[in-house]
Amino acid sequence: MKRIELRSVLALAGLAAAAGRNLTLDEAMRISAARDPQSRIDSISAESATLQASSQKASWLPSVGLQASYNRLSYIEEPGVTLPFPAAIGGPKTVNLSPQIPNQWGFAARADQLLWDGGRSLHLARSAAQDAEAGRSARTRSRRDLVLRVASAYWNLSAAQEALESASRALDRADSQSVFTSTSFREGTALEQDTLQARLRTRQIEVALEQAKASREYARQSLCAAMGLEMDQDLSADDPLRPLGRIAGAAVERPEVVQARAQTASALEQSTASRSTFQPQLVASAEYDYVDPNQRVVPNRDQFDGSWRVGISANWNLYRGGADDLAVRRADLFARQARLREVASVDAAKQDLAHRETDYALAKRRREISEASLPLARRDLDLARIRAQAGTALRLEAIDRASALAQAESDVAQAIATENVAALQLSIARGGDPSWK
Repeated sequence: MKRIELRSVLALAGLAAAAGRNLTLDEAMRISAARDPQSRIDSISAESATLQASSQKASWLPSVGLQASYNRLSYIEEPGVTLPFPAAIGGPKTVNLSPQIPNQWGFAARADQLLWDGGRSLHLARSAAQDAEAGRSARTRSRRDLVLRVASAYWNLSAAQEALESASRALDRADSQSVFTSTSFREGTALEQDTLQARLRTRQIEVALEQAKASREYARQSLCAAMGLEMDQDLSADDPLRPLGRIAGAAVERPEVVQARAQTASALEQSTASRSTFQPQLVASAEYDYVDPNQRVVPNRDQFDGSWRVGISANWNLYRGGADDLAVRRADLFARQARLREVASVDAAKQDLAHRETDYALAKRRREISEASLPLARRDLDLARIRAQAGTALRLEAIDRASALAQAESDVAQAIATENVAALQLSIARGGDPSWK
């Protein structure tokens, strides 16, 4: 007796060790969000577009620079001019216009301010801002796709677990009825054919049990893939499978529609910016030089002298071989393409919403029918047991009813999972924030 108890304890310990991790849906969502690469990619893209917008706005700020230089010059003959001074004051003198100054030093400070560029910087900044909005919408869409993917896999795993439990209970009932039939046959109160039929039906339920195990394994693998985990992770759904119901909330624009609209706006700004290349560019500049020698001092002298200058420069590209015209045409084509994608996205969102409404109504009705059939299957099994015990029906009927009850329970679990997925898909199609609570 002690040996049997010890073996039972060891078996239970082994089962507990192999049971794996029981996850709630909230835990599965947190793990998935931390491991999803697409969410990180979209976040980086949105941040990059935001930085690009800030960079374009900075082009209207003044740019300030400092410069320092040193040059060592080789010896050349010093040019000079002979002045005809009278002898009384020293006679003719030669004045060196450029004395030898081999070491030349220079320091300069310069500031430039963009005054006008045809609106190019402004439109590029607006385009980058729209790209940032599109990136944020893409991140929202990826998060919703992740929620739908993980929640669908989780609910399918819950349904597979319930189907496996139902199949196990059906097999236990069939085994008990098969054993009772065999006992009745030995006692001469049942036919051998009844015994064989009972065994045959029990084997069929065993096959159904193996199929339920395989379905549960497929569902577990799907959840691992959706969460970004290794396939050997033994996961189980811990939340009870309950109907989610229709998710309340007003319909709003879907993130893919917002993304398409932002991309269209960005393309239009790019098209407008490309036309600014035909406009002149005006830049104001100011510079202060502190050099030795200063070229503005004549004759040159070996000392530091300061000088400054301010001015406005204009740059106007009149012709560059048609490159600007081609750039404008290309930007216009991109804008038209983005506009067509926006229209297609809006149409697809409307069609998807109508489709999800139909799917949810069908899934809800299927769940209601399945739940209404479940008490009938249970009552049918109870009556079959009573009739079998009273001898007014074969034991085979109880086995068949047990199998039918297991199928009804599995249908209810799968119907609930399907309805929950349909409700979540409908919520996403309406543009709402997906919720699984």
